[in-house]
Amino acid sequence: MTIKNFLRTVFVCFFLFSCTEDNDITVPRNLQEYIDTSSNTDLGEVFAYAASASGDTSTTYIYAAPGEGATDIRYYEADSLNVDQLDFSNYRRQNLTATNVYEGELKRFSRSGSEENWCIVTYMLDGDLHKSNPIRLKNATNPTSWTDEVTIEYPTTITPKFTWSDFGVSDNVIYFEAISEVDDETFVSGTYTLDKTFQYYDTSNVESSLNVSGTPDDLVEDTEYLFTMMAISDDYWVNTVILESFVPRNLEEYVAINSTKTIESALAFAASSSGSQSLSYIYYDFLIGSSAMRYYETDNTLVDEKDFSNYRRKMLTDEAVYGGELRRYNRTDDSESWCIVTYVINETLHISNPVKIKNQTRPTEWFTDLTIDSSESLMPIFTWTDGSYLENVEYLEIITDADSDFLSGTFTEDKMFQYYDTSNVTSKINLDTPAALILNEDYKITVMGLSDDFWVNLMIQETFTAE
Repeated sequence: MTIKNFLRTVFVCFFLFSCTEDNDITVPRNLQEYIDTSSNTDLGEVFAYAASASGDTSTTYIYAAPGEGATDIRYYEADSLNVDQLDFSNYRRQNLTATNVYEGELKRFSRSGSEENWCIVTYMLDGDLHKSNPIRLKNATNPTSWTDEVTIEYPTTITPKFTWSDFGVSDNVIYFEAISEVDDETFVSGTYTLDKTFQYYDTSNVESSLNVSGTPDDLVEDTEYLFTMMAISDDYWVNTVILESFVPRNLEEYVAINSTKTIESALAFAASSSGSQSLSYIYYDFLIGSSAMRYYETDNTLVDEKDFSNYRRKMLTDEAVYGGELRRYNRTDDSESWCIVTYVINETLHISNPVKIKNQTRPTEWFTDLTIDSSESLMPIFTWTDGSYLENVEYLEIITDADSDFLSGTFTEDKMFQYYDTSNVTSKINLDTPAALILNEDYKITVMGLSDDFWVNLMIQETFTAE
């Protein structure tokens, strides 16, 4: 074979391969032309819908449930918004890749761009072409609202009931509800209802389900789950997305299953971060041997704070502070509530006092201004004044060294404390006598002014040198 014939053969093979490659990218073709190549006439409408990303009108998510075994999942978009959305010749394939959501129960395309349009999803299943409804993208004119506002009730521990509102939107026609495990994103259930409510796992108002294998497994107590709801309009745009985590089993139920343990009280208190009304710190006295530390919270501050059934567990992360004498949960939430911390030592369950989180109505005031009297060697006297809120009933004074190692923690009812003098100390965090200060070494004092509901109104932090 001559080189000329060889090159001609290669070119012909490449041309035939390119022409038969069915991807609508290298071979431009509109959706109608793609449909015309299908052997089936019943395209089996696919339910699909779209939402804009949280706080981002330039990113849009397009969701579809192709079904097990689906292949060649495609995304098509119209040439313009001002076209007949049912004329499929107006749609061109876009080079987007579908990713798995809920372990593949849903597929999701991520689209970049602020412009609005019509779009359609297709896929192949058992040799047949399936096509979705036309979806009206409204990312610029009606961006999806993302919230965590949902009411969760518990007729029984593992059958939570979710209820929500339309938030003033009038064109929602159907709602998608999903439950997944937070730790590993394991899919649990996915349902569609016409009502603004869903109870796990009651199918009396369920229109359709993603649970093709039947009834999903029971929820597990003390496991964190994520509830997702999408409110979908008649043109398949998601007006609202709700995301809220929940944990089956309230504090009352947790105490009941620990009924053989001795119950003892524990110390906890909370403060808002400096300059923030959404980040709050929940401190608790960490005792040696503590385990199974837990954080519980009410839905709001209007409930009976002494009724443990009002407290639901929240999976917050805690960290050691002040040399490990205290630990601190970091809570990011604008709302106010009551909270309780629990932990176990051997056969004793420690339950803290109820703490009222007042990050909106009483954001903690942070200062660095206090008076230090060093006239008595290595026994400085600290005095201070209250801030704007005159509700403090006691003060916590914590002394740490330059390496943030804990030295002492004391409570007084006076706005005064002298290091090493316990004459006005009402209680202590440190179990041992603190070490003496060292001349010319640097230290730090933290003063917290606590109200009778254990909220920190006042936080003063100042460094000083021992004299």
